[in-house]
Amino acid sequence: QFFTPYNAQATVHLYEAFWGLLLPVTVHGRVSDIWRAYLTQKLLWDVGQLVTFLPPYVVHDRVAHDYLKDFQSETDLQLKSTALVQFLSQWSSNAPTLLERIEQLWAALYARGFVELGDVRLAQAWILDLLAVGYEFPKLMQGNVPNVARHRREL
Repeated sequence: QFFTPYNAQATVHLYEAFWGLLLPVTVHGRVSDIWRAYLTQKLLWDVGQLVTFLPPYVVHDRVAHDYLKDFQSETDLQLKSTALVQFLSQWSSNAPTLLERIEQLWAALYARGFVELGDVRLAQAWILDLLAVGYEFPKLMQGNVPNVARHRREL
């Protein structure tokens, strides 16, 4: 298993991963999408899915901004990323459904200081909203992490 960060810009989530769109709001916006990427990847493996990178299809014209301020905004990324990935690598759940695992993982991230209680409540509300609109959470897979070589052939 390995984790790779991805941000919220120019990303596509398939229906099976729609549940993973939720961004934490109690961390800085420059951290939020990376934390979401790590959390989502951990749970994607439980449903037999993975993250794929393709060549860019957009052009990003950056506006002028303060790089020092950006750097300071990313303090959690610099100081907590290793601990977060180590925690996620070891985290497991016996919950029988993905939605239960989503809630458990958000609570575990809160308990370890990666996010605040507001994000746990937001995740719970997100799950209820998804259920209310008829979203069908993917079923959990039995076994190991998806076979990357097989997925490459299918692309």
